[in-house]
Amino acid sequence: MDEKLYTTTQAAKIFGVTPRTIQMWADSHLIEVTKTLGGHRRIPAREIERLAVKLGKNLPKNTETANSTESAPRPETLDGSLRIMLVDDDKDLLKLYQMQIDSWQTPRTQVFLASDGYEALLQIGAIKPEIVITDLKMPRMDGSHMIKCIQQNPDMAHCQIVVVTGLNKDEIYHQFELPENVVVEEKPISFARIQRLVNDYIASK
Repeated sequence: MDEKLYTTTQAAKIFGVTPRTIQMWADSHLIEVTKTLGGHRRIPAREIERLAVKLGKNLPKNTETANSTESAPRPETLDGSLRIMLVDDDKDLLKLYQMQIDSWQTPRTQVFLASDGYEALLQIGAIKPEIVITDLKMPRMDGSHMIKCIQQNPDMAHCQIVVVTGLNKDEIYHQFELPENVVVEEKPISFARIQRLVNDYIASK
C-alpha cells in the first residue's frame, strides 16, 4: 500500500501553523517533502509522525481530519504575554536567561527555549514569538541561517531579533551575513540590558 501523503495545507492544520510555515520548514530541509508531477509539495505520513514527536504534539487518532475545512488553531494567546524565544547551545545559559526573565514583574512574558536554529524554527512557526534572542555559532543550523528563514516568513514581520555572541564585529562580518535590522550584542550580556531591549520593543509598538 502506498504511503499517505499530505498537502502543505493539511499539514498546517495538523500542526496549527500556516501553510507558509510548512513551506519554510521544507525549504530549510526541516521536513522531507516529495513533489507531484505538477510541482506541488506533499509530506509523507512518516514525516508528520516524526514532527509530532519532535514538537511534543499528540496527533488526532484520525489524521483524515487534516482534510477538514476548519481553520487551523491559532497559537495560544498566553493572556497577552510577550513571547520570547531563546536560542543557544549552552543549556545552562538558557536556563539562567529563563530564570531571570521569569522573575520580571513586568512585562509579563512567556519564554521558549531551543538549542539550535533547527529546533527553534520548528517551534517558531507555531509560537510566533515577538522577540528572538539567539547565538550565532550553533550545531546543525547556525543563527544566521535561522534568521534568514525567519525574515523570509511574512508571518514573522513583527519579530525583533537580537543576536548575543562572543564573536567580535570583524568575525561576524567575515563569517555571517546579518540583516541591518538585527540587534547585535556581545557576550556576556547583562540581564538589565536584555530587559531594556524588551522594554524598547514594547515601547515601539
